[in-house]
Amino acid sequence: MSAPSTEIGTPEGPGAPPRDPTRGGEPPRGLLAQLAEDFRTYDRNPLEPGFWAVSVHRFGRWAEGLRSPAVKRPMGAAHRALATATDWLWGIQIPASVRLGRRVRIWHHGCILLAARAIGDDVHIRQNTTLGAVTGRGDDPAGWPTIGDRVQLGSGACVLGNVTVGSDSFVGANTVVLRSFPPRSRVMGVPGRPIPGG
Repeated sequence: MSAPSTEIGTPEGPGAPPRDPTRGGEPPRGLLAQLAEDFRTYDRNPLEPGFWAVSVHRFGRWAEGLRSPAVKRPMGAAHRALATATDWLWGIQIPASVRLGRRVRIWHHGCILLAARAIGDDVHIRQNTTLGAVTGRGDDPAGWPTIGDRVQLGSGACVLGNVTVGSDSFVGANTVVLRSFPPRSRVMGVPGRPIPGG
């Protein structure tokens, strides 16, 4: 059984057509090939909590794409149990609806909520990071942010609401992002503001 597409379309500017950064011009990847790439991303260290959080998420996306209800139901239940365990053990939550790019690295565990519409390729995430909604509709992906490729999120960073952080951007520690920023931005402060050198 093949994995469902994990495509995301990260806009690179006003009116730009979405592209598919999760494939990088390569053919679609199966679940095992994707997990192997993730394992390499985490320096082949099976003790990395971020590797397990990403793996559980990818397993859930794969299970959602299964066609047979007799297989899909138990696999979905297994994913929910594993996702709960990941949250309890390491404090990392990645909702099943998140379109997660390739080579996403969660460097530290603890107090991490990644409720985004999409997270691009080669994104680096540190502890206490929150991606999500600022409204009372915390379970509505329409209110979640989009994170472009190669974004660096510092410890304690919060990206809230239906905003986009463009590719190759840096979001500093404890920064609260409440509006969209173009590619190659450097953002710091509460609320987040662009700083020179971006």
